[in-house]
Amino acid sequence: MIDLINRDFILKYKAEILLAGILVVSAFLNIWNIWNQGLTNTFYAAAVKSTLVNPAAGFFNSFDPAGFVTVDKPPVGLWVQAAFAAVLGFKGWVLVLPQALAGIGSVALIYFIVARPFGKPAGLVAALALAVTPILVAVSRNGTMDTQLIFVLLLAVWAVLRATRERSLSWLLVSVCLIGIGFNIKMIQAFVVVPAVLVIYFLGTTDFSFRKRALHLGIAVLVLLAVSLSWAVAVDMVPANERPYIGGSGDNTVLGLIINYNGLERLGLENRGMPGMADGTRDQRTGAIREDEPQTGSGARAAGVNPYEDQGAAQGGAAGGMANGEGTPGITRFFGETLAGQFSWLLPLALIGLLAWVRRPASLTLKGFEDVGIAGEQGLTLIAMLLWLVPGLLFFSFTTAFGHTYYIATIAPPLAALVGIGAVAMYREYLTEGWKGWILIGAVLITGLLQALFLSYDAAWSGLLIPFVLFGTIVCTGILASLKVRKNAVSHNGQKYIAVIALGLLFVAPFVWSCTPLIYGSNQGVAGPPAARIGGGSGYGTDRGLGTGNIPGTNAGRLTQDFSGRERLSGAGNASYASGYASGRGAFSLTGTGNTSDTRLVDYLLSHTTNETWILAVPSSQTGANLIIETGKPVMSIGGFSGSDRILNITSLETLIQEGKVRYFLTSGSAGVGGGMNAGNSGIFSWVSSHCTAVDLSSGNETGMNTTGIAGAGSQTSGSLYDCAGAAGSG
Repeated sequence: MIDLINRDFILKYKAEILLAGILVVSAFLNIWNIWNQGLTNTFYAAAVKSTLVNPAAGFFNSFDPAGFVTVDKPPVGLWVQAAFAAVLGFKGWVLVLPQALAGIGSVALIYFIVARPFGKPAGLVAALALAVTPILVAVSRNGTMDTQLIFVLLLAVWAVLRATRERSLSWLLVSVCLIGIGFNIKMIQAFVVVPAVLVIYFLGTTDFSFRKRALHLGIAVLVLLAVSLSWAVAVDMVPANERPYIGGSGDNTVLGLIINYNGLERLGLENRGMPGMADGTRDQRTGAIREDEPQTGSGARAAGVNPYEDQGAAQGGAAGGMANGEGTPGITRFFGETLAGQFSWLLPLALIGLLAWVRRPASLTLKGFEDVGIAGEQGLTLIAMLLWLVPGLLFFSFTTAFGHTYYIATIAPPLAALVGIGAVAMYREYLTEGWKGWILIGAVLITGLLQALFLSYDAAWSGLLIPFVLFGTIVCTGILASLKVRKNAVSHNGQKYIAVIALGLLFVAPFVWSCTPLIYGSNQGVAGPPAARIGGGSGYGTDRGLGTGNIPGTNAGRLTQDFSGRERLSGAGNASYASGYASGRGAFSLTGTGNTSDTRLVDYLLSHTTNETWILAVPSSQTGANLIIETGKPVMSIGGFSGSDRILNITSLETLIQEGKVRYFLTSGSAGVGGGMNAGNSGIFSWVSSHCTAVDLSSGNETGMNTTGIAGAGSQTSGSLYDCAGAAGSG
């Protein structure tokens, strides 16, 4: 009797049980071993720490607790991380946890979105496809906020589909409000679903008059803009001298950040000049005329050099940008060596599966399209996913703008949805007569062969996985074809099991790739063999302690506890973590393995600063991030993220010194991005080196000329500590 009840229960809730299993797989891939990754993104982690120390500065998304300069993103994603840290403590895994949970939630959402119109089997396949998409797993284990954005966008699509079913303006407005929240997580990336939302509401409410639909969509656009720009307007209304400088904006406004760096430049529509001074002469915090260096030398736009090739091609080497490291722009980019393993395992299956849904309308009119189901729930869901996926595929295929590999995670949900929709449709057609019955066979064969090709890009690592996928694909397609020719050779159940095995085979390789971040402890936002994540690749050199040619140990960049109980970044397993950290973006590692000078600097500052607002001024945010994380004290990033923002001039700097707001300066002799000496602020640091007293930490002396790099022996970046007490106004 008990066995019968259990059997009935399993049969009744089979789909729900399978979904729970898929969510467990997703949770394992997203969460397991994140406690050993440490801080995956020190830039954002420093902003979270600053928010915890000073929530008022956190409102502006300030990099430091005292509010000198902001990070170059809106704040909602970091606010979520700060909320988790406030409850669970400031730890690397805690900052990753919101992204991991958002990734799991996205898997559940894609199931519900697809299962309602297409059935539970389609929803389950879609959920599994998303759960094992390597790039989604990788960003779910990272400090960037992309999976938070993805979760919000999926909610927006779910809401607008409900709006069309219920003919509800309210649900349409919920949808655009969610997109607006997404905009305040990653700005323009959130608008990737706007065409889908507007089009499917228009097509799904044909019983409304054209005028009424236009009115609803007009209201929705206004609400979308209001929610999207709410934080920007609030910040820009605050006088510039009462808030942090807007990092990366070029004109000290959030609107400038939206339009330029996080807008046109992301789309490759504007030349990336050096941000900072809008006219090259005016102090962006005080409005004073700059008195320092002209636009010449290595930091000069006039010389044709762009020192702000940061967050893209210059991060971790040129390979960080979509235009430079992700293959030649073109239709085959997603099948190339870099992107295929991250995203494209099931792309052929999804695209071929669309053929199973093709039905020719009786007439090329709205009525004709309605008759073939375009305006029905299935058609609208299919259109929504296509309008989300196809523009994204085309953009990332042909863009020459800078970017990161992990940006493509934004289009993983519609790909997974189309995999589920197409798989069920192809199986249904396989059981019927006609040419469409061969689509499943062709899709399995083509997808399996391409997966073998993708694996061959790193044959030494893939090993037996290549012949397994290749041989399995050929055998499965052969059996499917044989059964298709030999009608009624087996029952429908037998055909179903064989089709499930054939399709399941195609999930093996992406699942293996999705396991690599947790196996190797990667926190780079990309998945795959270790060789793909070493020496720049698609990486944040600073965030992961990586630099071109530097191979870290598995513990690089993890948080450990030192004898004083303070959290320190350590690089156990790496002979020169500080060197690798520095070479990634030309930045310092203030606490690196085998480098006593770095520890001495931290201890010196904590014991010698008095009432200064900022305990140290550094060239760039990447130079000072670890110090904020470790101490919770304000660190002034004179040049913003990369060292290229021109926030101060010498006069305003002297004023800050005279007022006792800053005393110690760390200069960099590097010519690389983030060095600060060359990035539009060379005059400031030249003034510091000529007017202030150098502090020698290499031998334990507290004063005297410093000839040793703070970053330690072997580092490609050296720096000097200066005490500027009493230096202002000295000439």
